[in-house]
Amino acid sequence: MKNKKVILITALFLVGFGLVYLFVVSKMVSVPKVGKQIAKKEDAVKLDLSKLECNFASDQEAYNDASKNNNLDACSCIKDENTKEMCIVSTTDTILYSRALTYLDEELCTDIKVSVHKDACYAVIKDSVKQLEAKNPQHLADIYALSHNEKAITSLEQITQKNSATVDNYISLALAYAEKGLKEQGQGRDQTQYILKAFGSINKAKELDKNKSEIYRVEAYVNEIKPDYKKAQSLYSQAIEMDSNNILAYAGRGHVKRMLAVLDGAVEDFKKAADLDIKREHIYIYTNLCNLEYSKGDVREATKNCKIVTDKKDVDPVFQSEAYQIMADIFMKNGDSNQSRASLLKAKTLTPIDPNIFITFSKLNIFEGNYQEAEVNARKAMELSPAKASAQLALSYALYMENKFDDSIATALAGISLVDKDVSLLIPSKLIMLKSLNSSIANCYREMGNSEKQSEYEKKAQEFSNNK
Repeated sequence: MKNKKVILITALFLVGFGLVYLFVVSKMVSVPKVGKQIAKKEDAVKLDLSKLECNFASDQEAYNDASKNNNLDACSCIKDENTKEMCIVSTTDTILYSRALTYLDEELCTDIKVSVHKDACYAVIKDSVKQLEAKNPQHLADIYALSHNEKAITSLEQITQKNSATVDNYISLALAYAEKGLKEQGQGRDQTQYILKAFGSINKAKELDKNKSEIYRVEAYVNEIKPDYKKAQSLYSQAIEMDSNNILAYAGRGHVKRMLAVLDGAVEDFKKAADLDIKREHIYIYTNLCNLEYSKGDVREATKNCKIVTDKKDVDPVFQSEAYQIMADIFMKNGDSNQSRASLLKAKTLTPIDPNIFITFSKLNIFEGNYQEAEVNARKAMELSPAKASAQLALSYALYMENKFDDSIATALAGISLVDKDVSLLIPSKLIMLKSLNSSIANCYREMGNSEKQSEYEKKAQEFSNNK
């Protein structure tokens, strides 16, 4: 019975967790029904992916390589589980410490396990910030903005209060407000005050230079978060008309089309942006292309674009983390849990409190049969983003595998109540999420022997399939 449940959950994962990587309706697996053949684990196409090379003579040699080169892949080659865990903790701490200092981000210090290193991390950042506040506040604001740190708001507000403020300062402040608004949405709170502040900053920028294409590109981004996708798309097009070489305007318009599930149009805009990005400096483009190609089923092209992002150093941590997460899912589907875990660990050194990382970890835990850990990771995702329906779905699956059917049902019902306002879901994906949550409930009732309730929720799941 347990094996059948794993197979069933595997099939549902292809539906539910595919949403994290923007799977569209046409790529979804239908819900298996009682008496029908249960969906098999995906094995029709074995992906052509490079394997992790473990050319170390011993565990100690692998450990030494990991320590010397901050190489988490080397830790994955260690056979002794205790030594492997020590390697992962030590190497992760070193990477987090280095990145915390690069981005002056205390949040990264928080995840450091060794207390003496954690304390040193906090102390160095505090001293560095104090020096920059006195000597170069603009550089401090730029560092915060680069790492999507909401402290950028305070720094940029102080700068823009001075007469010497530039157009770029107001543009950066608008972006910082918009990102804060997005975070508020993710916590189930109202983002309106930050959206209004962002528009106010944009108006200030227009007062200084109303003909600057980048202003309208950022105004479009704020409208995405508002959300007003039609207005956003129009403003991105206006920014492109003003400057046909505005790379991020093409990418932004592609993102709006992605949100509307116009995938071919989205790919076209992102590829145009990539053509203009000769030096491959804007990794946002390639993370999105990886995401889009993966959602269309072209894993080879997706992997190529993700690799552009993961091979770079000292770039935007948010988009590099997302690329690692997509690769983790690709490796998992290819049956390589070792590389999947390694990719997730790398993502976690970049964005340690990203709920999507814990959702994917939960999925990996179930694939590996570690259901209690799956529950722990799903609950962590919920803690980080209470308004995220996919976190509820992850927990519902984990509880189902632990035979906690009543709890699984309650969790799925809570997820259903979140879908409508969940800003992390594409518009068409909301239907798919509702289908997945109702299917999870139906599966619980099947295990409980309640055929009437099972049928009720299977019909609801099917209704969402019919409405796609």
